[in-house]
Amino acid sequence: MAVTILIVDDDLEFTASTRDILEAQGYEVISAPKGSEGFARATKERPDLILLDVMIEDAGAGLDTARKLRDEQRTSKIPVVLLTGIRRADQLLSSYAPGEPWPNVKAALEKPVEPEFFIKTIKEVLR
Repeated sequence: MAVTILIVDDDLEFTASTRDILEAQGYEVISAPKGSEGFARATKERPDLILLDVMIEDAGAGLDTARKLRDEQRTSKIPVVLLTGIRRADQLLSSYAPGEPWPNVKAALEKPVEPEFFIKTIKEVLR
């Protein structure tokens, strides 16, 4: 059975190029251009991994979506990889949500992501 990855990003070019990279690796890809649509798809389709843009729609909306995914029983165990244009992605959660637990967030990557590193990170998260 194919591994399904949900991309939640309002940048349609990024979504299309990421879809191409992931499908070339054998992943099944679904997408949503808004946090609310991404949350609905995740709840209904239960992907194996969610790639979530932090700055979707407006500043912080991606983190709001990550919180909803974390707090919803049906999606709380789905790993999330945050994607952001913000520098120092590795410090994103400690800067914007200090002290808040994020067990569902497994990585934060700065866009643009080098494809080999991107695939390596996804494979590690899915282990």
